[in-house]
Amino acid sequence: MPILGNWIDNYVAYVSSASESPKQFHFWCGATAIAATLKRNVWFDRVTYKMYPNLFTVLVGRPGLGKGAALNPALSLLKEANTSNVLSDRLTIEYVLEKLSKGFPHTSISSAGGFQIGQDTSSLIFSPELSIFITASTITLPILADLWDAREGDFHYGTRHKGEYKIASPCVSLLGGSTQEWLVDSIPSSAVGGGFTRRVNFVLGKDKGKPIPWPSVNGSSSIRTDLVDGLRRIALLKGEFTFASDAKPIFEKYHAESSPKEYDDEATAHYRTAKWAQAVKLATCISASRSNSMVITKQDFEEATTKIEEVIKDIGYVFRAVGESDLVNAADKVLTYIERKGYASRQDILKANWRHVGTAEVLDVILSTLVQGGFVDTYTQSGVLMYKEKIKPIPQGGTP
Repeated sequence: MPILGNWIDNYVAYVSSASESPKQFHFWCGATAIAATLKRNVWFDRVTYKMYPNLFTVLVGRPGLGKGAALNPALSLLKEANTSNVLSDRLTIEYVLEKLSKGFPHTSISSAGGFQIGQDTSSLIFSPELSIFITASTITLPILADLWDAREGDFHYGTRHKGEYKIASPCVSLLGGSTQEWLVDSIPSSAVGGGFTRRVNFVLGKDKGKPIPWPSVNGSSSIRTDLVDGLRRIALLKGEFTFASDAKPIFEKYHAESSPKEYDDEATAHYRTAKWAQAVKLATCISASRSNSMVITKQDFEEATTKIEEVIKDIGYVFRAVGESDLVNAADKVLTYIERKGYASRQDILKANWRHVGTAEVLDVILSTLVQGGFVDTYTQSGVLMYKEKIKPIPQGGTP
């Protein structure tokens, strides 16, 4: 029996009709809202452990792109539906551990038909400025990586100032946002290829949607009510998710392909090793969005793998300013400028980026490296050497 037709699709249609944020932002916010709603109530059995559908989602884009405008509607619906324990104020990892160790009051129906009152250690960490959260403590990244695993049993976390916290079977989702620059500055180079980044779906947005000067949604009140009701019904799902027979071969192939490629950057290589797990978690949320069958269909898993491959395609771009060379950050600024402009002369590039490159000689080294590395192309226009984004066609009048 369908829960709401397709909760994620309905959510995306509802929000995007009044939002200029990139549409992929809304999809991932909707999926993460479902992940936070499902908690530990459902799982995928891996024999030696259970895999829960919690997701770590970070929207990445320049200021003004609409990260907050995409994050806030999902948070608002979750709070109205009251299907997730949201941690969003005074965020530090110590605060998160303290709240999880105390637990959240939870009422459930026992097998005998009565009510049971217990503690719930599932939560959604909501961090619209992720860099502030992860730089507040040096232990934030490794603890988040551990929490993503949502393992069974009691876990002990020690902090320098607050002592030790014991948490029983935590299950944490993360929904946050960051600019590319703040993200790169916040995550040490040594951690980019580590446990945290392979667990996070970094959803990149480059362009805003169609301008909407007067946002409105026809029937918005009833649609919102349906979305809230949908989350509450999804929260009732309990038990094991399985794969439909025609979805199993697709999973087997995707699982076998979850290994780095020869020329992958560090962040991409590590994320690829976890892509099958990310796809299963996302497919569980997509399945729960469509029905209460608790079966991951071929359509569910194919949609999930498509979304995961989009993350893989962009993750190298997100972290390309990370490297051992002192020029990496400056080179990223130059490349980003060329990509945003489409094409530019050396003089224009220097004028816009002199604070980053320092001297014209350094810019020449960067441009030569970008050309020889295949990141940008060159052409001449009216006798002036121009640099252009690799995928852009040469403008009329230009000569390769």
